[in-house]
Amino acid sequence: MGPAALLRLLVAAAVAAITSANLALGGPYALKVVDFGACDDGGEYPGMLVNISLIFDEAANETAYSGDFVYNYDYLADDCVMEIIVYKWGSTGGWGRFYNLTFTRPFDYLVTNFPAVMESIWFPMGITKKPVAPGTYYMKRLWTRPITLKKFPALPYGKFKLYMKGVKDGKRQVCAQMIVDIYEVGVFRALGYIPTLAGPIWGRS
Repeated sequence: MGPAALLRLLVAAAVAAITSANLALGGPYALKVVDFGACDDGGEYPGMLVNISLIFDEAANETAYSGDFVYNYDYLADDCVMEIIVYKWGSTGGWGRFYNLTFTRPFDYLVTNFPAVMESIWFPMGITKKPVAPGTYYMKRLWTRPITLKKFPALPYGKFKLYMKGVKDGKRQVCAQMIVDIYEVGVFRALGYIPTLAGPIWGRS
């Protein structure tokens, strides 16, 4: 193969790669929960106990996360802060720090910016408005089928680990961890999953 032919081949490969990348970033996007529970970062979080486990629902023939959270204070109150720390699984393995987000007025911020997450996790536990009274809140069945994201026209896909930490008076008091796979909706359909909006992913007690 001569230099000109090799150059044409490289250009064609580059164009194909760019086209594929653009298609892969076209959306819409969905996430599939692959792990959910207490944080594994070794920290102590006295403001919340997490008792979540993965179960298999024979009637639905699906897996789901069930259990409870015990809140010792209102960690979604306006005077509290929430940190979301995101790690991305690397192409050669291992978690790398990817993104960090800190915000105040956590209830309002989550409802505005992460409505699908609120509708799939908090609302079904009865946490639908402020204030949130201390106590035990039950997660009956959080299905592991994909959830369509509503507010992300562009989003990197892959595997991510999220730490969601509640901060009060400068101290980290609560922490929950989630590992998700994010792909285009079409990819999940090709794998045999049908992404849904947040509401239907919850089972009945």
